[in-house]
Amino acid sequence: MTSTTLRPRRTVPGWLKTGLLAALVFALCWGGAIAWWQSAGSEPGAGDLALMLLALPCGLLLVLRLGTKFVLPRPAVPAAATRPAPGASTPAASAPLLAILATALRSPHGASAEELAAAIADGKARGDLDPELVDDKGFPITTARREDAADEASQEEIHDWLAANNMADIRFSDAQWRALTLGTAVVRDLAGHAASELLPMEGWPSTLRLIPILPATWTVEQRTSASAWFKHVIAQFGWPPASVMCVDILAAMGSAPSSVLSQFAFQASSASSHLTALIIACESNIDQETADRWETDGVLFTPARLQGLIPGEGAAGLLLTDLGSIKSQPDAVYAQLDPFVEVRRDTSIDENKRTDMTPLAGLVEQACKQAAIEISAVGMIVADTGERANRTLELMGLASSALPQLESSSDVACVGASSGTCGAVPYLTALALAHHHALERAAPALCMSNEDSHHRCATLVRPASLQS
Repeated sequence: MTSTTLRPRRTVPGWLKTGLLAALVFALCWGGAIAWWQSAGSEPGAGDLALMLLALPCGLLLVLRLGTKFVLPRPAVPAAATRPAPGASTPAASAPLLAILATALRSPHGASAEELAAAIADGKARGDLDPELVDDKGFPITTARREDAADEASQEEIHDWLAANNMADIRFSDAQWRALTLGTAVVRDLAGHAASELLPMEGWPSTLRLIPILPATWTVEQRTSASAWFKHVIAQFGWPPASVMCVDILAAMGSAPSSVLSQFAFQASSASSHLTALIIACESNIDQETADRWETDGVLFTPARLQGLIPGEGAAGLLLTDLGSIKSQPDAVYAQLDPFVEVRRDTSIDENKRTDMTPLAGLVEQACKQAAIEISAVGMIVADTGERANRTLELMGLASSALPQLESSSDVACVGASSGTCGAVPYLTALALAHHHALERAAPALCMSNEDSHHRCATLVRPASLQS
């Protein structure tokens, strides 16, 4: 996958740095000489003055200059830190490509990509005042809540299975139970599709990789037990447990979902046999404890803090395989997931008063270039952008300047506004929605990520008819 970072900005001119260094050297030499003469009780002669106040600092500056130029090695500029020269982008044909076979989601405003797309198009996919959660003054806070996330029957089923498998001592909070409930529904949807489309009529099936992206705040025991439960759900649809490999991504904690997907893409492209993966993200921040903590930390969304976070919840998942294996199935319905192009901002977007669309514009240019398509061919933008104004302005500014063929009201979808803050879920939801729009419109859909304060990412999701 292609990965780039912004070139560091020069905040202090070179001549000013040199002047400050010279002033510092002279000040140290003069101050040291004067202190020495005072402590020794002697008066310096003309030669001493010339030596200590002129020759010594000039000599030190000359040594520093020569040492920097000839002795110290010049720092190498990483290849990933420079913007590719024209024509230097990695050809899409040689990059690891994936096929999205199916998607599933449980969003506060839809149980499928079709439902969520309709809610966003109608302007109904927004947070609302919560019926249960309040701020420290007792007023309702804004959240993105899914009504069926609290399912006692599902909770009891999971609890009984954990107890029967020596994990009865694992405890989950109310918010974690909500996330597990939503995640289970998504895994069931994708497991059913995988069983009907990929399980062979005879013989042993290929390995299905289960890649759960669970909240970083969960303990290792909670993550392990949740992953084991998801594996059990997949097995209920006929996939042999021995053929379901749960991928441990603890080492990737804090990584963007795009990094996890990129890693699988490289593995799939280099494997001797085709690989299939079920990637699932679920998270819930719908509980009073989280609301209180966010308010104490000064990050909760309020009428007085419009740049704050809106507690949200949801689950989203993708069923993926390597593009080469699916091409051999002429009747398969899928969309191609192109390589991710990523960039890390030098400074947080929250520290900048002006909205800078340059990082996003560069990503779009690279994504289209490596896919060998014109930017004007993009038919939709789907992003994990939430309610915060600077993120929205950044995305809308990109659409109006770099993709003028798109209508902001109908061709740009901000998933984060519908799901609230819930970890990796908004981005996987955006990929699911991009898959839906790419197939529906028979045109490339651009999936963007700009909700993080530093990380920016772009990729194209294209219908099979528009493969490279």
